[in-house]
This record gives sequence, C-alpha cells and structure tokens, in this order.
Amino acid sequence: MANYIERLKNKIKLKKLDSEQPIGAWIFVVLLNIVGFGGYFYFKINNFQLGS
Repeated sequence: MANYIERLKNKIKLKKLDSEQPIGAWIFVVLLNIVGFGGYFYFKINNFQLGS
C-alpha cells in the first residue's frame, strides 16, 4: 500500500517547467481555451442552436 501511495504522489507532483518551452505559445493556447469556453457558455446562456 505504501508503494502505491508513493507512486500516486509522484504522478500528481507538479514538474518544474522547462526553460526551453516557448512561453508565448503557451499563453496563446491558454487564452484560446478561455475564449473557447467563454463562447460556449455565451451560446449556452443565450440558447443559440448550431446545426439542426
């Protein structure tokens, strides 16, 4: 059981970000997701129907 808990902790532990990652691309992806979810909720609230 202790081995299982240790493996679980290692899987959920946050990894340090790599300095080689393009930060601008990640910001773009996160903002695009926020806009997408915002649009989804806007359409849901205003009862827009896309398609048939």
